[in-house]
Amino acid sequence: MMKNKIYRLSVILILASALLSMASCNNWLDVKPKTEEEAEKLFSTMDGFKSALAGVYIGLCQSDLYGREMTYGMVGILGQEWSDGATLGSSYSAYSYLLNYNYEQSASKVLIDAVWNKMYESIANVNTLIQYTELKKEVLGDYYGVVRGEALALRAYIHFDLLRLFAPYDFEADAKAAIPYVLDAKPAIAPQLTPAKFVELAMADVNAALDLLKEDPIYTGNDVSGMDNGYLANRNFHLNYYAVLGLKARIALYAKDLTTAYQAAHEVILAQQEKGLFPWIKTEDITTTEVNLRDRTFSSEHLFAFNTTKLEEYIKGYFREFSTPLMERLRPGELYEADDYRTAFYETYGGFADVMTKFWQLDKVSVSGQGMVSPKRDRMPAIRIAEMYYIEAEVLKETDLNAALDALNTLRMHRGLEGLKNLTKEELQQELEKEYYREFIGEGQVFFYHKRMNTKMIATANVVYVLPMPDDEIDLGQRQ
Repeated sequence: MMKNKIYRLSVILILASALLSMASCNNWLDVKPKTEEEAEKLFSTMDGFKSALAGVYIGLCQSDLYGREMTYGMVGILGQEWSDGATLGSSYSAYSYLLNYNYEQSASKVLIDAVWNKMYESIANVNTLIQYTELKKEVLGDYYGVVRGEALALRAYIHFDLLRLFAPYDFEADAKAAIPYVLDAKPAIAPQLTPAKFVELAMADVNAALDLLKEDPIYTGNDVSGMDNGYLANRNFHLNYYAVLGLKARIALYAKDLTTAYQAAHEVILAQQEKGLFPWIKTEDITTTEVNLRDRTFSSEHLFAFNTTKLEEYIKGYFREFSTPLMERLRPGELYEADDYRTAFYETYGGFADVMTKFWQLDKVSVSGQGMVSPKRDRMPAIRIAEMYYIEAEVLKETDLNAALDALNTLRMHRGLEGLKNLTKEELQQELEKEYYREFIGEGQVFFYHKRMNTKMIATANVVYVLPMPDDEIDLGQRQ
């Protein structure tokens, strides 16, 4: 049972000036309507809908979720991405327990329960928004498709990551029911579903979102510059049409629907090749001598990224401003080939070599002829174009190994590497595993890759891929 407090609408309203730019998470006020009357008032204006949608994104940016624990924090620890660092040094820290999949310690439970509760809280907010897109459809006008489409996609995105954390990887007909897919905005006990049924509902949301998001300017190509103060701009910070296609490919691959996974990933790849969307990072943006201006997350390649404006605060004690930063278990020298562009983001810091700098948040600098220039920052990648090539390669290796190699080699070429030749299916999959580490380190995807591949051991740990539900959820919801 999702507790009643979770079903309370808790959208975040923006300051009037910031609402016009849609730019910063820090400029929002937390307002929690407690009655349907207040919700009716909120959704009586287009600004109210914008605030509610943006509030969901902002809630997902917090450190308990994709600002840390769902990326380089808890999920990164579970994926055995890190070998040492001050945050792993204590024998009694939550991370030290999670490193060994000890989920019953109280410190572990605090992190796990927070993820469960805050993710379902976000779903409750999304469900309220979805409900009002129909109740107040006339208020949305031309924005109906984009707002409702994004909301449905958000519901699928959040639910899917809950499935990957809290449910067994079991799509057999006799699989046990696992976790609920919540469709109702009102407090209720949602039933537990098997992974297959759960994915069926997620795909229904994704497909409905794609139909609606055919009005998305990133899909139509319409010029929206100067319109509505930029609300429809910066589509990479939203679950736009192609990001939802990427999500569809990710879900389908996880559910072993290889045909759907390939079709969705390939459509995104065609958008890059034919429309120039999500262009490959330019070498000069990686190697520029203006160290502060290096595009450390390859932002042009993001189908979707969280605009995490507190990321500088969140990474302190992990990658910067601490005596012992988090260090990768697989160090750059053994993971990357010598010419790989991605090695540029390992530097010496605080006396430690090979410190990952992907999430460093650096300041603007003065550039001759340009004045003060700001770096690409405040981005937590969520879905990348690289993943579409990995999915295409993994699917194609079953029927056309040469085509699979072409997909992987396209990515390698844009990482400064030569193409691979004469690989077996097994060898190609091994290369893909390396790529998940190389490309997604710190982004929360490595653990999910190993779960999908049913890796028996990562490093020296016996992996436990299913996190426990909170005790309150089991007791009050009568879960099994």
